[in-house]
Amino acid sequence: MTEILAPTGLPARRALAINGLREYASGSISGPNQNFRPRPRSADFDIRRAVANIVGRCRDQAKNNPSISGAIRRITNNVVRFGIRPQFQFRQNGQPDITGNRAWENLFGRWARYADLTGKKSYWKMQRLGLAQVWPDGGFFLHRTWASKKTSIPGIPDLRLEMIERDHLDRTVDGPLVNGNTARGGREFDEDGRVVAYHLFKHHPGDYQAGRSGLHSLRIPAEDIIDVWDQEWISQTMPVPWLAAVVIEAYNLAEFRDYSMIAAKLETAFGMFIKSNYPDMGHPGIGMQQLPGQAAASEWPTSWEDMPDYIEPGRIQSIPYGTDIVFPSNNRPGPQYEPFVRESRRQQAVGLGMSYEAYAADYTAASYSSARSGSLEERLSYQGMQFFLDEEMNQKVCAWFIEAAWLAGLNPTAMPGYRFDPYPYLEAVTPQNPGWSWVDPYKDGQSSELKIKSALSNHRREAAAQGIDFDENLDELMAIETRLLELDKIRAQRAALQQPPTEVANNAATE
Repeated sequence: MTEILAPTGLPARRALAINGLREYASGSISGPNQNFRPRPRSADFDIRRAVANIVGRCRDQAKNNPSISGAIRRITNNVVRFGIRPQFQFRQNGQPDITGNRAWENLFGRWARYADLTGKKSYWKMQRLGLAQVWPDGGFFLHRTWASKKTSIPGIPDLRLEMIERDHLDRTVDGPLVNGNTARGGREFDEDGRVVAYHLFKHHPGDYQAGRSGLHSLRIPAEDIIDVWDQEWISQTMPVPWLAAVVIEAYNLAEFRDYSMIAAKLETAFGMFIKSNYPDMGHPGIGMQQLPGQAAASEWPTSWEDMPDYIEPGRIQSIPYGTDIVFPSNNRPGPQYEPFVRESRRQQAVGLGMSYEAYAADYTAASYSSARSGSLEERLSYQGMQFFLDEEMNQKVCAWFIEAAWLAGLNPTAMPGYRFDPYPYLEAVTPQNPGWSWVDPYKDGQSSELKIKSALSNHRREAAAQGIDFDENLDELMAIETRLLELDKIRAQRAALQQPPTEVANNAATE
């Protein structure tokens, strides 16, 4: 192997100096940012230390900050709306089983009404509540359980879902366990890094009745738990609230607005001030000599207590000699208030994945093109959240539902081979996400029609983009057309009955 010697002399030193200038500025340990030295720890290390404080702050803002609360509600309205519904794509003899798939969807829709263990929430409501919970908490649990004899409903599977907040995790279960597994904050992992169980408190540890029955956690197998959360780092095994990046900005703006309002209220509380030209002579109007040409001193108030606190409109009021009335100028909140608030809300909108106009409900400076561009970009963020719910929640719940229906013998179609290989059936379910109407119906309609003609899309995809089930829509159209044809026949018969006999005979002869 040939040894390569480093160059020496002036050219070498110049080369080293040039390479030195190519270092990352973000890695410099000198200059104005020398104290900016966060340590590259694992994701769980940073999360475990701060998660309780983060969740508490995020929950506070979600409850008390109208901008954050309204943003979460707007997000759930766009992402979930009336529910993300499954579309079954089972096949019979290689062809789509349209009748069977429709029966599966009807069965799921009926079960969804009673999906909650408490009987209070439908599955669609659970989707909305779950997504809203991810923002301040980072995630939630779905526990698979079963209806009792009293709550069982004929014709639907006995599968029931229990929503559990992440506070139920027994974080004291941490470290090596006697069974050879390892626990991290209440979650039990095997040697491959898979979660095999969750240690959950039966009651919320922060509830006012939690201590009455004692706090003890239960070990629940992972196959009965759906852990809904979004992983952002490879080393991360516990969630972070989605509001974490904007909670401080939102809180600071709320504080700034409160303080500005207090200052403005204090300013407007004072209608006028009495200004004295003799600050060293005590109270104006006391012990002062009457000068020639001036009114008698008795016409002036003789003490501050005699000065009125309020002057009625149109009243003529005497004031002490040597004093003047000064009206305050109320400048709060000031000309910089609105730009500051707008910039802060713009930063929050970026962290929430929303357009500024939608987050702040401020369309005063938005043109049609900018508003349309922001709306389209915002929809991509909503679609990403729909993908998150579909992957982390809906697909797994559908798998539980199909299994429960098969075990109960309620499956609407034959499922040969499900016992030995259920995955082809579990994978044949796709979500029907809520869509959005066209921003410009005429132009967007032409664009959709052009894509279909150019074979770049099809009717099913274009309908799905607006949240419309193509098969259901087509069936409704065919039913409507059939009814319209029947109506045309009835109208023709009625018109024939109303014609005079001679005209009917002439028409018959002509025919």
